Amino acid sequence: MKKVCIITAARSEYGLLKWVIDGVYNDPELELQLVVTGAHLSEVHGNTVRFIEEDGYPIAARVDMHLASDNRKDIVRSMGYCSTGMSDVLEQLQPDVVVVLGDRYELLPIVSAALVLGLPVAHISGGDVTEGAIDNEVRNAVSMMSAIHFPGVESSAENLRRMLGKDAPIFTAGEPGLESFLRYDLMSRAELSESIGLDVDKKWCLVTLHSETKLSLEENLEMVKNLFESMQKTKNVQFVISKANADFGGMQINEFWEENVKQDADKYHLFSSLGQRRYLSFMQQTVGVIGNSSSGIVEAPFLGIPVINIGERQKGRHLCKNVIQCDRTRESINAAFVKMLAQPKIIDNYYGDGHTSQFIISKIKEWLKTK
Repeated sequence: MKKVCIITAARSEYGLLKWVIDGVYNDPELELQLVVTGAHLSEVHGNTVRFIEEDGYPIAARVDMHLASDNRKDIVRSMGYCSTGMSDVLEQLQPDVVVVLGDRYELLPIVSAALVLGLPVAHISGGDVTEGAIDNEVRNAVSMMSAIHFPGVESSAENLRRMLGKDAPIFTAGEPGLESFLRYDLMSRAELSESIGLDVDKKWCLVTLHSETKLSLEENLEMVKNLFESMQKTKNVQFVISKANADFGGMQINEFWEENVKQDADKYHLFSSLGQRRYLSFMQQTVGVIGNSSSGIVEAPFLGIPVINIGERQKGRHLCKNVIQCDRTRESINAAFVKMLAQPKIIDNYYGDGHTSQFIISKIKEWLKTK
């Protein structure tokens, strides 16, 4: 059996990796080695390792990054903890391949440890472009250190070929998060109403605003304040807010939400994490997805849900027909709200058809046989 080590560090990325994890776990030719780190093990970020435990996947190792805060110095320090812990874990597990996804900063110590230890890395969702965050530089660095690649779309595959050469093992796979819409038994509107505490007869919106890591803290706080003003003006809508992740400035955004949602406990519902099934179920029932999360860019078009994408965190990604782009100003966000509430569903399958995990696993198995 070939040992496949899949590493997850955040709630959002676990949701995207879930069906790859599931496929490896249930493949008789493969041994799953699931390593959990990052915000999954942080109480501040909701201890989201509990969702992995609830799903029943065995965890081979946990690497605590000591995420005390999200200022830049502490993030660098946490990367050091990750590097030390990951070197011990990977040396012990000795996987045949390490699988990672995306562009979060945690991947730098993870993949560099694998590189120095001589362990090949399979990178999912490389080749994308997001100019508004350091994710862009992280993603490209991870791609350069990886041995096999699974970009979501052909334009990303072309970017990788320019970086790595046309003969590199690059396989356009579609975005893995879409598979959840086909494989989960999603919750009904009535179930969501009871689970979250919402009025089934009102309109619902989903809000996920992360920091723009190339902006100052003051600029990020101005962005969330402008967004909240637009939410305040919007009548007969209930908002479910998913907290920002563990980037620089994320903690301050979350503190803003915690303080201000108290103004109307019926209108605003704040969560560290909804869990993947409930998050996607709620997205399906909303009149709009608001913020700057990649889920609005990639997953929401699959459902046709209108999306307000604020600022430049996702700048460089292809924007599907359902996405309304606006800047961080109060006037621009207000105008986007008006447009979103009047816009019908516009389904766009640019990012794939929801069949990704088995393709990735089959290509990894073929590639391992050549090694």
